[in-house]
Amino acid sequence: MNTADLYFSDAYLKHQVHLLRFTSGEQKKVLAIFRAMIPELKAKLNNLMDFKALHVKAVLKQAEEVISEGYGKIEQGLDLAGLSKTEAEFTAKTFVSIGLEASLPSETAMKVLISKSLIEGAPSSAWWAKQSDDMAFKFSSQVRQGVAQNETIQQIVRRIAGSKKFGVAGIMDVSVRNASALVHTSVQQVAADAKLATFKANADVVKGVRFLATFDSHTSQTCMAHSGAEWDLEGNIIKGGFPFEPPPLHFNCRSTLVPITLTFRELGIDIPEHKGTRASDLGQIPSDTTFDGFLKRHDDAYVDDLLGPGRADLWRKKKITLTDLMGQHGRPLTIDQLKGK
Repeated sequence: MNTADLYFSDAYLKHQVHLLRFTSGEQKKVLAIFRAMIPELKAKLNNLMDFKALHVKAVLKQAEEVISEGYGKIEQGLDLAGLSKTEAEFTAKTFVSIGLEASLPSETAMKVLISKSLIEGAPSSAWWAKQSDDMAFKFSSQVRQGVAQNETIQQIVRRIAGSKKFGVAGIMDVSVRNASALVHTSVQQVAADAKLATFKANADVVKGVRFLATFDSHTSQTCMAHSGAEWDLEGNIIKGGFPFEPPPLHFNCRSTLVPITLTFRELGIDIPEHKGTRASDLGQIPSDTTFDGFLKRHDDAYVDDLLGPGRADLWRKKKITLTDLMGQHGRPLTIDQLKGK
């Protein structure tokens, strides 16, 4: 890793913290919308003067409209176009800050980027629609179940909103968690797409990208295995063996891509490269530390908790590598599949 790449790694890891803070603010907005939905849904349920099928159906239709409107507000509240522009500008500034000229993607390219930004193969709008439909379905199911069991309106409301007093989780709790995860992943996806577009707009100094995982106990096995993988700007494999798939690789992913730039010598600058450090839950460690090397710095309990005892035992016995945790398409393998390797 050359000197410029060390700077980029540090800058983008720090920027991930800012993105997480931004995400936290957006998640609070989501929570506020759900809190506003609860009294509206309670009011609809209070209109259940009797449990006749037609009356129940009418109330459920009204509740579905409340849910759809709430999710619409959440989706519209996410300024993904603004975020994309901000991330592209941040990425360009990192080049300028070390004396390199930088170009921004064209407005047309940014519009295409937003329209084609996918989360696990689907646009964020499809995910929001799915979550809205899922909550409406679960709401209807809980109401019908409560009606079938001749419960009171208060008991049915408890099924929906939960109760801290009785220690009961409602379907709203799950919906809030799912929506929060989608906000996080949407932000990470758009930010990653904007960075990659900016890297490509500066192909005169960027020759590829490197996958950078967070070095701590919350990192997924998928990101562990991909950590340090490299591709050129066309997506061809340079290092790691995985097909090109930029983060986020899963919901709540915290990994990022960093550019692989020309060395000082390749840029015609006679300055020696130097080795730096990077952050981890162990503090600053050498920048060229692999995730495998990072795990070797921890005790067995830490590795067992992160990989699972079976995988950790195979890894310690050197029967598998972290890359072996994934199949050829970068998807996790079961413990039985690993043992068969």
